[in-house]
Amino acid sequence: MAMVTERFDALLRWIEEDGGGLHPSIEIYHDDTTKASFRVKDSCSVGIEDVIVTLPLSRALSYLDAINRHPDFALPSSSSSQVQEEQGCFPAEFLEKTPPHVVGRFFLMQEYLLGSRSKWWPYIRTLPQPEHMSSLLPVMWPSDDVEFLRGTNAFTAVQDIKSTLKKEYKNAIRLLPERYHAEYTRVLYLWAYSIFTSRSFRPSLILPADTLSGLSCDVDDFSILLPLYDIGNHSPLAQISWTTDEQARVCTLKTRQRYSAGEQVFNNYGMKTNAELLLGYGFVLPEDDRLHNDYIHIKTKANPDAGDLAATHIVSLKPMAHPSSFVGRSKLLSAESLSGLACFSHIQDTLIAALYESITKGEEETNEVSLTQIMRGEISEEVLEKIINTLGAKLSIDLQEIVENEPEYEAANRNQHLALCYREQCSRVLENALRSLMTGPG
Repeated sequence: MAMVTERFDALLRWIEEDGGGLHPSIEIYHDDTTKASFRVKDSCSVGIEDVIVTLPLSRALSYLDAINRHPDFALPSSSSSQVQEEQGCFPAEFLEKTPPHVVGRFFLMQEYLLGSRSKWWPYIRTLPQPEHMSSLLPVMWPSDDVEFLRGTNAFTAVQDIKSTLKKEYKNAIRLLPERYHAEYTRVLYLWAYSIFTSRSFRPSLILPADTLSGLSCDVDDFSILLPLYDIGNHSPLAQISWTTDEQARVCTLKTRQRYSAGEQVFNNYGMKTNAELLLGYGFVLPEDDRLHNDYIHIKTKANPDAGDLAATHIVSLKPMAHPSSFVGRSKLLSAESLSGLACFSHIQDTLIAALYESITKGEEETNEVSLTQIMRGEISEEVLEKIINTLGAKLSIDLQEIVENEPEYEAANRNQHLALCYREQCSRVLENALRSLMTGPG
């Protein structure tokens, strides 16, 4: 524990050297449950609008640092010291042909391999290390652990992600000279993926526009690591704000609520379901009286003519109108959908609308019916029955898939226990939604 504390103390000193820092009433706390987190010191408190973290943008790490080291790719806003640093830069062909998010991961790999010679070493040494990545994200779990997810949508997602990562690494490494291949391994690439996936931020929310002048890709085609900023754990109920001072070149994390001595101070990663948290961060939120985060995701074919209708929709453990369905309500297309039929109360309105569009395709009445009317069942009985039956069939199949793939042996480690928890959450969501659908339109 003393070594862990020393590393975070060194990280804080490194941030302070460039003008950043941590609120004096906040400490970095570490335990086996939360790992690193922010906590209010004894006999202290934190108030509304207090700045928790101040981070100089010079300490951020991303794709931009990779291209700014190359004289042919450096942005106008980059300093001359960034270009052609002694550590060198990636070849032009690699930077030109490799997707920005992949380049960012290779840059993190490069800095990890540099060890103490890296500018970012005080940050990198506080991160989960490659030898511990089997407990990071499901995509990194041993196959025996992943099997505990079989039958859930997370299992399918893990297979898809693994396939994508394999292709990304293969395409990128072949653009690098042979001298890179021994150290820039696929295992290290998977580690870099895990770090960016679980800790990064969208550049459009952080970086000033003038720093992106001359960028050849969309600003959110890559993500950005923010040392110290990323220590805060997630709560969808946390009231926070991220702001950037364009002149001072610093970003700040502010809290919009009060915290007392000994309380953990949270960040807010956005309205993410447990499925998204499991795949992207390696944890799920337990249900309590204030919040449940249990939803399953259902995909439909993208419809270019459907306007705002998404191709991925959610089904909730509790009715969307229930106070604890905080995340679910945030994803509704219209608040009026909360007054819809009871049988639709667990279903995201975009899914009901997508089914209506599909069932009535080609009929003139389609464009004359509002979302509110669809949700309230103010449509033909035949169409309404088809929507309910289609949903029932889909949810029943998904539930049966989970039941039929029940693990054959008891959970033996953290990953497997987490997977069992997620399976149980998915089953409960499907059972509750099906029970609600069975009430029919009456």
